[in-house]
Amino acid sequence: MTTRPAGTQVGPYALRERLAVGGMSEVHLAVDAHGRPVVLKLLDARNARDPAWRALLQSEAALAHAAAHPNVVAVFDCQPEADEPYIAMEYVEGVDLAFLIRALQQTQRRMEAPLACHAVRELLTGLGHVHRLDVDGVGVLHRDVSPSNVLLSIDGSAKLGDFGIAMSMRGSLPPVPAGAPLAAVAALRLRRGKVPYMAPEQLLGLAVDARADLYAAGVVLAELLTGRQVFVTPPDAAALLTARDAQLEGLREVLSDHPTRLVSVVFRSLARSPGERFQTAEEFVRALAPYAGDAVESRPLLAALVQWARTAARSVIPPRRASEPNAVVGHQNPGPISSRSQYGELLEAERTREVPLLFFEVVTEGGEARGRFTFARLVEQAAVGVLTGRDVLVAPDGSSQRAEDWAELAPHLVVRSATTSEVAEAQADWADAMPTCTFLHALAKLVLADESGMLVAEASPARKEIYLFKGRPTHYTSNLPGESIGEYLVQRGLLNRGELDMALAMMSRFNSNLSTALVQLGLVDETLLAQRTDHLARERFTELFRWRRGSLRFFRAVPPPPGALPLTLAPSEVLRAGAAALEDPAAHFVHLLDRYVNLGAAAPSSSVAITPLGAELLAGAESGPMLSRLVARTSQERRVTTVETLRELYFLVEVGALTVTDH
Repeated sequence: MTTRPAGTQVGPYALRERLAVGGMSEVHLAVDAHGRPVVLKLLDARNARDPAWRALLQSEAALAHAAAHPNVVAVFDCQPEADEPYIAMEYVEGVDLAFLIRALQQTQRRMEAPLACHAVRELLTGLGHVHRLDVDGVGVLHRDVSPSNVLLSIDGSAKLGDFGIAMSMRGSLPPVPAGAPLAAVAALRLRRGKVPYMAPEQLLGLAVDARADLYAAGVVLAELLTGRQVFVTPPDAAALLTARDAQLEGLREVLSDHPTRLVSVVFRSLARSPGERFQTAEEFVRALAPYAGDAVESRPLLAALVQWARTAARSVIPPRRASEPNAVVGHQNPGPISSRSQYGELLEAERTREVPLLFFEVVTEGGEARGRFTFARLVEQAAVGVLTGRDVLVAPDGSSQRAEDWAELAPHLVVRSATTSEVAEAQADWADAMPTCTFLHALAKLVLADESGMLVAEASPARKEIYLFKGRPTHYTSNLPGESIGEYLVQRGLLNRGELDMALAMMSRFNSNLSTALVQLGLVDETLLAQRTDHLARERFTELFRWRRGSLRFFRAVPPPPGALPLTLAPSEVLRAGAAALEDPAAHFVHLLDRYVNLGAAAPSSSVAITPLGAELLAGAESGPMLSRLVARTSQERRVTTVETLRELYFLVEVGALTVTDH
């Protein structure tokens, strides 16, 4: 990155101080010909001649310029074709919201609820304007709503900034010129925002709309009301998914001193499903109105808080010495504090690393040679009890030691499953066996009863555990070595065995969490890891619906163990996945066609998500018809195939809404 000294002339602007630097650009405080302050975003000299980077800069400026609004940082000028391509933006004298939160934390203060709601109302007002813009016939998604991108002025105004990864709601991005370098393509296509503020669908790489921005605004609201971060920044991507799925009870406790209805507003904004959130910024604003106070009266209060934060900063942050990089001698204006976060950073290019693959000989306590294994394999064998603490490991250099004496391996010798370590011999609260009771039927009972605890499914040698919280499956574990996230990433070619070995060997330094180790070591991107963790959990979990033998046991109030894979399926999705796993509905019912169908004891609920076809079957079952006649009549009236009707019938029977009897 080329350092441009103070006084450098860029077009009609003179640079005064560098505020932030990223992978493709740097941001400077500058003054125009009349001495008025502006903020310049400049392409790095390495990228300044590249058409792809210029297109990206122009796209950002165009979107920001189109979004002109009192609650949006203004763009005055953009010259992508100049010798020094730049964007000239409004200089907001004040602090960003992230800095204000930190200043409050450092002084053990918390923003008053009315003022916090007012600040978020201002953010939503600007965001609503952005969503309503006519770009490509649709609105604009910001995709990076976070405290560091909300600038608070000393006059009490709040402005949304940094349109670096914004895009139209149709998903269009600036065109990539032919022959553009991969780094430019990555910058254009892959930048996705700050993980703790990304909606679940955005984190998982799914299609997003304006409700993803509103989710991020909900996270900002929760952080202002609580004075703490809602979702701790990864690298524990699995824990992040868990938090965003259903584990918000801790947040409810922290918010307990706020009005119940305001807490409901926060939780609605953070709903995992977009359909359960506020659908527009205006709807969100209306919900906040009773708690936000008068806008005119709130503005000077926010201005006073901004001024306090700037003063507090001078007592907390030591002043720069003239000898330090980027210091500007004689520049008395404090400028935007925490400006690196204000104006954002862009992606750095990925680095590839090679890791050697090492093998260890295993000799059992009885002297039997068991073979050569990588460290990753040793960890897997320890976790399922194949490798014991008394087994001897011979390293590549010829040295040997017992497994229990190897500090990096010893923590894995104890199986971490809560089942094995705590309730293996305990009396289950409920038990049954397949095929008498299918996994779908067992899970439906727990979902409909809003149960919390652990469902254990065993069919030797496999043992799988599903953890539920208030009727929602939240985590999954397995004793099968091939079902670990590390092995899954290796199988998909996203990690090599040497890298996995290195991460496993260093797990103890990262709270014995493989996900944390993988991200901290730079081996896997946290958003990619979150996506793959979710895919793995879904794949392995839905396989349980195909089991035709095995035992089922349920233990109440058993929490998930460390390292359990998070599940992000809603209860209705889970149960529907179970019905979809039935391979041949006709064969399943062939011996039951002369039986009778009656209404079951379980009343339909939102967790069951009855379809129109299901509603027709329920209505038809009120008279207790023969199964074959009900299926034929319903298929004809709904104009669907017999197989579709039978699959829906199977679903309703398994969830207890219908029963099949002899009379």
